[in-house]
Amino acid sequence: MNTCGDLCFPRVHGICFHHSEVVLCDGQLPFPQHVLDASGGLPSEMRFDMEKPRMKVPVVYKVCPGWNASTLIASDTNSARWIRGLQMVADLSFMPIGNVGPNPHHEAEKVIPAIIFSQLTEFQDSQLFWFADPIDPLMISKWTLGLLNVFSEDLKVKYVQPVAKGEEPLCFEDAILFSGITNSGYIPNTQTHDWLRNRILKHCDIPVMTANRPIQNVVMVHRTNSSRNLKNFDDVKSFLEEELQTPVKMAIPGPWPFCDQVKLVAEADVVLTPHGSHNVNLLAVRPGATIFELFPLLYYVDWYKHYLHAGRVNFYEVFGTWPMEKSSMPFQMRVFTLFYGWKKCFSAKHCMNYGKKQGIYLDLEHFSSQLQTSISKCHITALRSSCIKKID
Repeated sequence: MNTCGDLCFPRVHGICFHHSEVVLCDGQLPFPQHVLDASGGLPSEMRFDMEKPRMKVPVVYKVCPGWNASTLIASDTNSARWIRGLQMVADLSFMPIGNVGPNPHHEAEKVIPAIIFSQLTEFQDSQLFWFADPIDPLMISKWTLGLLNVFSEDLKVKYVQPVAKGEEPLCFEDAILFSGITNSGYIPNTQTHDWLRNRILKHCDIPVMTANRPIQNVVMVHRTNSSRNLKNFDDVKSFLEEELQTPVKMAIPGPWPFCDQVKLVAEADVVLTPHGSHNVNLLAVRPGATIFELFPLLYYVDWYKHYLHAGRVNFYEVFGTWPMEKSSMPFQMRVFTLFYGWKKCFSAKHCMNYGKKQGIYLDLEHFSSQLQTSISKCHITALRSSCIKKID
C-alpha cells in the first residue's frame, strides 16, 4: 500500500509466542520476492528480556493450538491466549540495553511505522503490542516514550511481558511484525513527514515555520566523552561563524525530556551533527534547513539519508579524515584502511566496530568546498538580503 514507502513489514496470519520459541502457525504462505527485497521477510529469531537481556528466541514453523490453517481463524482453547483482529507486534531486536542502551534510532524503526499505520482505516481497532518495559530507563529512551505520548490518541500501545516458563502461549490471529532492521526510509512522502513534524512541534510549543533566509540559527551537536565526537570542534565552530557571519550554538545530546531534545535542533537553519542515534531528532528540523552529518574515518551508514528523504531538507554527508599533521595513524587504522577502505569496512564487523568508536576530524579545507556547494552563495555573501534556495 506504499504506507511506509519502499519498505515492507511482514504480516503474519497466526503467530504464537512461547517462552522458548516463537511459532509461525501452519498454513503460512510464502512472501513475494518484492516483499523480501523490501526488508519484509520473517525473522529467524526474536529477542525478549527474560533470563538474559535481549535473549534470543528462535522462530519456528509448527502447529498452533486452536489454529485453523484453512480459514486463518483461531478457535477458543484453554492452551493458548489468542488476540483477535489485526494487531502490531514488536520485540527488542536491535534495541541495545544495559550500559549501551537505549537506542532511539532502532526504537523508531518500530514506533514510527506503527504511528503511520495507525492512520489507516484498517488499523482503527489495532494496538501495538510491545514486549518491552517502559519503566526501565535502559530499555526504552525518553525520546521514544515522548514521541508515543505525542501520538497517544492515534496509537494505543500495550506493553506485554515475555511468556514465562510453563505459561500458555500468547498468540495473534493477524499481526504486523516490527522486528527486523530497516534502512530507515519508512516515511513515504512529504505530506506524512510534515504531519509528523508539525504534530511534534505543536506538542512542544515550537513555531511551525521554514528555515530562515538569511541564515540566523546554526547548531553544532557535540557528543562529549563518547565515540564519534568532533575532535576539532572549536576550529570548526570558529570556521562556521566566520563563513556564515552568525553565532554557532552548541547542543549536547542526552537523555533529556522529549521536548528538550527536540528543541536542540528544531529551530535551526543549519545543523552540523555526528552520526548517532540522537539524530532521530532531525525528524523535527524545519523545511529548508541544511544538515551536515559527520562520519569518522572508515565508518559510514546511510540510515539518516533515508530517514529524512521526505523531510524537504538539504542533507549532506561529510566524511572525516585523520589529522596526520598532529598524530600518526594507529597501526590498526592503517590496516583497515588498506584492506577495507570506506566501501567495505561496514560489512566487516571488526572494522565497523572499530571505526564507529573513533572520533571525527574534519578537514576544514575540504569542508569549505562542501559548504560553498551546499549553501548557495547568497546565503553566505548576501547576508542582509533575503534569498531562498530551491528545495527539490
